[in-house]
Amino acid sequence: MSKHPQTDDGRLDIFVQGKRTGTLGRSAIRAHTYVFGYQPDARPQQAVSLTMPVMPDQYGYQQGVHPIFQMNLPEGELRELLRNRFQKAVQNFDDLALLGIVGHSQIGRIRIAPAGSEPDAMPLQNMQELRTYAGAEGLFTELMQRYANYSGISGVQPKVLVRDAETVAATAQLEQVSYRDATHIVKAWNPERFPQLAANEYFCMQAARKAGLETPEVELAAQGHLLIVKRFDLDGKGGYLGFEDFCVLNGLATDDKYVGSYQDIATRIRQFVSPHRVHEALEQFFLSLALTCAVRNGDAHLKNFGVLYDDPESEVRLAPAFDIVSTTPYIPNDTLALLFGGSKAFPERKALLLFARQFCNIHERRANRLLEWVAHGLEATLPELQAYQQENPAFVAIGTRMQAVWQQGIAAIMGKDSE
Repeated sequence: MSKHPQTDDGRLDIFVQGKRTGTLGRSAIRAHTYVFGYQPDARPQQAVSLTMPVMPDQYGYQQGVHPIFQMNLPEGELRELLRNRFQKAVQNFDDLALLGIVGHSQIGRIRIAPAGSEPDAMPLQNMQELRTYAGAEGLFTELMQRYANYSGISGVQPKVLVRDAETVAATAQLEQVSYRDATHIVKAWNPERFPQLAANEYFCMQAARKAGLETPEVELAAQGHLLIVKRFDLDGKGGYLGFEDFCVLNGLATDDKYVGSYQDIATRIRQFVSPHRVHEALEQFFLSLALTCAVRNGDAHLKNFGVLYDDPESEVRLAPAFDIVSTTPYIPNDTLALLFGGSKAFPERKALLLFARQFCNIHERRANRLLEWVAHGLEATLPELQAYQQENPAFVAIGTRMQAVWQQGIAAIMGKDSE
């Protein structure tokens, strides 16, 4: 990141934990460059990113807005909806303009608002309505229309952020303040490209939890048409934790999320996670990687791993596992999202054990045990998947393919010949 001292109009105020901390805008002296500067009274604990400590100079970035601000920019259908809604009214509808729309509600502890204004509080949603709704396609379209402006969240899969009235009320009883913006993520799916993706992710996340991975709370809703995910960056006190994905930690733009290797992530974990949490983080990362291989998830890119912290001067830990799906039921010849040992082919047991030893500092006996945990997680979840398949005919085709690829994945990580 370079440093440039001037910006033109279109500035945004950046808030950390509710306090105005800095300003983001376009450079007045270099085209296609964005600059961020801290307020003179900003403290080290208010740093917007582990990669951008508080200092007098401004941070410049040329590949769109800085990675920490790109991290939550909407993609796919959500971005298109916002573009159609605002591009006539907003001059220069670029990433900075999009941040001005969705920045007041996004993942992590940063909030963004047009210069001189405050981030908006988000309207409440009755989650029970989502759980029991029968006409789910119409419901998600309505949710997109209602919450698009409050959904600072990345990913191509259709999704919105919502603020659960029950969660807010429960927290308010315990604390003086409660969550002003989203508490949950609601995901849908494109029925033509990725049918039954909500159920797919739900069962992958169940397998992850049973394998010993820390995961957010997830539930299928609206007769399997929606997946509701409780945000793991809630601090339990009405506020939000810091979150950064590995695109940010690598200083990369979101478009570069498929650049690099899983070895790079292990290196960044040792660099950014607090020393006394590194061993645990590397074990969780290895577990997550092994599960990714076992369920044949070809979308475990840099943005699907991250770290959490209260503030940049405090303890930094690996974030829970999230966004795990079996992709090969949709894309039979899919590969890993990042390089593993110079290849994107799904590795087998021997290569995983070598990776554990070389890059995660996990001895072979422990690595064997972790692979057994992954196999157990999948095997313990398969009966639930099969039962759901019997009760939901629309899931039969995808469920059958998932069972086949899971069995293949279990055989690969356990060193057995698949049938």
